[in-house]
Amino acid sequence: MDCSEAILETPAAAYEFLFKYLATPWLSSPHFQTSFVNFFGRPPVFTYRRQMFHASDGGIFALDWLMHSDVSEAAFQNNHAMSKDDATPIVVIVPGLTSDSASPYMKHLVFYTAKQGWNVVVSNHRGLGGVSVTSDCFYNAGWTEDVREVIKYLHQEYSAAPLFVVGTSIGANILVKYLGEEGENVPIAGAAAVCSPWDLLIGSRFICRRLIQKLYDRALTIGLQGYAQLHETRYSRLANWDGIKKSRSIRDFDTHATCLVGNYETVDTYYRRCSSSSFIGQVSVPLLCISALDDPVCTREAIPWDECRANKNVVLATTQHGGHLAFFEGITGSGLWWVRAVNEFLAALLASPFMHTQKKAESLAPHSALTQSSIDQGPYLNVADGMVAAMGNERTDGAINETAEENTDHGQTNQIASGTENHPFTSGTKSNSAKDASQSSEDGVDSNGSGIVARCLYQLSRQNNKSVWLLAYI
Repeated sequence: MDCSEAILETPAAAYEFLFKYLATPWLSSPHFQTSFVNFFGRPPVFTYRRQMFHASDGGIFALDWLMHSDVSEAAFQNNHAMSKDDATPIVVIVPGLTSDSASPYMKHLVFYTAKQGWNVVVSNHRGLGGVSVTSDCFYNAGWTEDVREVIKYLHQEYSAAPLFVVGTSIGANILVKYLGEEGENVPIAGAAAVCSPWDLLIGSRFICRRLIQKLYDRALTIGLQGYAQLHETRYSRLANWDGIKKSRSIRDFDTHATCLVGNYETVDTYYRRCSSSSFIGQVSVPLLCISALDDPVCTREAIPWDECRANKNVVLATTQHGGHLAFFEGITGSGLWWVRAVNEFLAALLASPFMHTQKKAESLAPHSALTQSSIDQGPYLNVADGMVAAMGNERTDGAINETAEENTDHGQTNQIASGTENHPFTSGTKSNSAKDASQSSEDGVDSNGSGIVARCLYQLSRQNNKSVWLLAYI
């Protein structure tokens, strides 16, 4: 049976899919994939428009924009700023650890999303993207206040534009936690979380288990130490500077920096409170979650299988291969499969009536109590090249400036096949949960109503290749 038909015959529920992802043959190793995307990712070259965002606590961080008009064929004629009544969908991207808008995988996502007709903005973490920390409030793996303020600002500033959010790695953890905290009261139409660590405590134990994982742990720790050195003045005052310099692992860094600045009792307390797996059950927007089972950084052991299955708003997609934020496909490895999958999912959602609409309720404020505790405070920080000295504190909300990157026209798009008719799921197999649900339909559970809807949606799927992601969500 065709996979798309199997989805249609299944009642509304969350689905797990173990589908075939055809990795680039000479990049089959997850370690090769993960290393290649960081050092030889061959990202598109383009120019961001930078907007400095002033947070309510006095912190400043960069919003880097790439408009659809910037990558269109008539880009030279469309250098105007985005108008407030522009209805073009906006995709907000939350980067991962040691990442900002200049990271290779981030440029792949930004460029090809803009090519799809969307306006894209990267919400850089505090202290990254060449902007120094300007307050004593740092971000960590559970810091959702910056995302919350950015989403609120964009929703108010561009009320006609649907908002979507994509989080990667630590950014995916922050995104899922934010969605769980807000529940129905969130102005987001849909979201995607890619390579989330899910359970930080399990991840902390995994990354120091074997020699190869310890290498990743050490590399990330060196990056965090380099970042801390750029902000030595604040860390010397707020944290244990000697402990930071002697840290040999991420856990050590969190002990001497994150817990002290964020007022967490212990490292394990920090990991437990900030793990997104505890919030996935409260997510109320259509959410695509992508994870590779061979991810060498974020272990499959932390994936909340049952919680995702129980939430009808979540689509959990896992692949046997892919590494961490890589998923190279094709003989030449020119495309990242997860970028194409995310774009197809969001495009199908945009063309459907299933986009989430905000429902305000006074009782839905789970984050308010957490904000006043130690959960959303702490310096879980990134490192990136090109840091600059502290900037001025003048408010320049809405001012968008050009960055210094060179711009070249990239007209190519990913044309790598991944199964029949370019459907990522069509070459895969249906999970046991989907089989059980399908059997329930055959046994007579809502056979008439769901059958009519199924047939109508199946006709839709034959007309639009991208609708397979919409069908997965339904």
